[in-house]
Amino acid sequence: MSSRRAWLVAMLGVATLSGCGKPPPEPPPAPPPLSKQGLSLSSWKAASPDLHDRLLLAHAVAKGDTEAMVMVATEIGKTAEVAAAIAALGGDIQTRFDEVGYLRARLALDRFAEVGALPNVLMAHLDGGGAHGLYENDRDLVRYPLTETPPTIDRPSPDLTDTLLGADVGSLSSSLAIEIESLLTAAASGENKVMARDDDGGRFPGGGLDLFALIANRAFEVHSTPLLFAAGAFGRFESVTGASSGRRVISVGEFANERIPEVASLGPSADGGAKPDLLAPGGFAHAASETDALIAAARAAILPADARHIAWALRMSARRVEGLQAHEQGFGVIDPARALELLKQLRDRKLDLPDIQTRAPVKTYLSRFLPEPGVGQGLYEREGWLVRQKDTRKITLLRQSGAATPLVYSLQWQGNDGTFKTTDAEVSLPFNEAVDVPVEIAASAAGVHSAHLYLIDKASGLPVHALMTTIVAAEPFTASNNYRVEQREQSLPGAAAKRYFLDVPPNISSLRLEAGVGAGQMQVMLTGGALDLPPSKVIASKQPAMLLVPYPPPGVYEVTVLPTNAGAKEVRVTASIRYVDSQLDEKPSANNGNTIWLNNIYAPLQRSEVIAEVGARRSLKDVGGPSGMRAYNVSVEPGSTTLRVAASPPDGRTRIGLYLYDCVTGTCKLWGSEVFTRPVNKTLVVPTPRAGLWRVVVDATAPGTAFEYTQIVTHPRFGSGTVAGENTERRTGARWNQKVSFQVSAAPPFGHDLVGLMDVIDPISESDERAAPFNDWRATGDARNQPLRPLRLTTQVMRLDVRGTPSGS
Repeated sequence: MSSRRAWLVAMLGVATLSGCGKPPPEPPPAPPPLSKQGLSLSSWKAASPDLHDRLLLAHAVAKGDTEAMVMVATEIGKTAEVAAAIAALGGDIQTRFDEVGYLRARLALDRFAEVGALPNVLMAHLDGGGAHGLYENDRDLVRYPLTETPPTIDRPSPDLTDTLLGADVGSLSSSLAIEIESLLTAAASGENKVMARDDDGGRFPGGGLDLFALIANRAFEVHSTPLLFAAGAFGRFESVTGASSGRRVISVGEFANERIPEVASLGPSADGGAKPDLLAPGGFAHAASETDALIAAARAAILPADARHIAWALRMSARRVEGLQAHEQGFGVIDPARALELLKQLRDRKLDLPDIQTRAPVKTYLSRFLPEPGVGQGLYEREGWLVRQKDTRKITLLRQSGAATPLVYSLQWQGNDGTFKTTDAEVSLPFNEAVDVPVEIAASAAGVHSAHLYLIDKASGLPVHALMTTIVAAEPFTASNNYRVEQREQSLPGAAAKRYFLDVPPNISSLRLEAGVGAGQMQVMLTGGALDLPPSKVIASKQPAMLLVPYPPPGVYEVTVLPTNAGAKEVRVTASIRYVDSQLDEKPSANNGNTIWLNNIYAPLQRSEVIAEVGARRSLKDVGGPSGMRAYNVSVEPGSTTLRVAASPPDGRTRIGLYLYDCVTGTCKLWGSEVFTRPVNKTLVVPTPRAGLWRVVVDATAPGTAFEYTQIVTHPRFGSGTVAGENTERRTGARWNQKVSFQVSAAPPFGHDLVGLMDVIDPISESDERAAPFNDWRATGDARNQPLRPLRLTTQVMRLDVRGTPSGS
């Protein structure tokens, strides 16, 4: 008999013997679901605008679609009213789950925005797959990224899956709606004591604040069924799946041994939630089996066995693993025997388990897109912390059930390395009244610092609630380190992951990552911001590799080093950043020539080089259409050297989205987009674009919103450029001027003007990358990782006079 079940068999055996052959007494009725206990059900408004929906709308505009499925979360009890309102908009209601406030409808895309504005609607999301989805019968767009992709990585491949912030919805026959509705059907059936799922689920930002997580939470609250979801298998910081990030969901990571959770994703959730909740040998399937047995044992012992008590007991009884931080293990390894004992203590001490909600600051590159920007279910600050920095934050607690009089709880830290401190030893929580708890934070070392803060009932001594606090103290790029961060390790034991965090500033042209190992092998991975990069690189002894990331979005980036079983020695990881500032001479250009003033801001350049080209530019002013979007066709001639598109708001503040599609083969494929970056001016550059039709979609976010659009196609037939000056080394802070001139050889097409373009490139870095590439996209067939070269450190555009050239022609 398995020792994992010995506790259950022994307990049931004792119960039978003590009854002397009599049938066991009937267990007490389970507490009513949370929805019947006077608690408000999970409810939150979606972020506006929802970037995932804007991406799907851009796809629809590019393809010419006119309708799609819409998933809607309503206020509880208002589903019928919302369904009638959607029907009045011409929508065809497909599915309804009134008890949890969910419905799905087939609707014309130009009415989609009206659904989100209806009274009693919390969020309305487009469904990207399945029958009547945006990608029906379209294998080029059926698998799509949950996030926008950076503008500088060539992506002619139709398979745009596995982006940083989430996996694709699935295949032609699957959709988020199918995942949600199968979950609700199973929960409503009452056939399962425990529901376990391995879905990725969820949408951007995957932090338990999207429609999937909202409905999963409500399934728990309404049907009182424990939900155990797989945490995922990404193995990097903040990579718990959206499906398992909900407050009520138990997120389970796979546990390998006492030191390393071999496959588990690491927390916290994107909104700071204490995820994963548990680790389990064999992952979520094993945890579900143990939970099912726990419920049977609790019922046999006449103990609370409803979903809320079982979830509390599993979390509070988990066995912590020495050497792992809170974000790595959650509450610890599942221990059903201890959970059963905790339920007994709860009964014996007559503790009325409170339901406590946490609101805490969240500061990440994407936290501005949370429904309540910058606020989540745990304290999580990935941005803004440096070593030896000190500050104070406030966590807000709200007790939503229990006695009408205030209840006092002790505050205790678990897994705290000294980074966090509460000034008070206890907190008094009145009923349904928010209370702030100050937390002092001091980062003594670089890296992740995480801990759990427990609330202990003073009368019973039992823990009733816990939340996670997490900060990341990143390594900055500064003048003192010459904008270069280097990490060295003499020896790393096998499978012992080492993580470094880099604070990448905004408005840089490239991030250069180099890695090498003197002996052994190691796997290196770079993640952060909104990147979609090669997932990893295995680096062998004396075979270094280099990765150039063009125009990386700002934020804290994670470099993960994982040695193979034999370990690694003489490990070296180096990162540096580059950007060249440029300005045109204030004097007007003469004979299509000008002087450009340049300044190397960050790391030294071994050599700078200038490229000068002539292109045809089309510029116009426009406004957003019925969906807030406009589409433009671009015809690219054979032999064109670049395609450049840009969009910006005239007020310099309005958010603009830019999407570019390769439609050369007759089916439009997303090449790239720029939405996440903070600058309002969005630009995409395609090197050596394929000849034929390209399509640009500009998202002004609302009908009638003004924007300016520009496209430039460079081609030798329009003319050529001449560069005067040396291609030489440029130290940090170096200033120099560059004279460029252009000769025009053809008139521009109708509606266009001619412009000269000057680009500064970094040829040495590109040569180093070719010699030791981080990823061989030719061998893997993953064209997403094909380098965009040449990498432009700065660009200037000058209008040309077609009547004159430097030679007078």
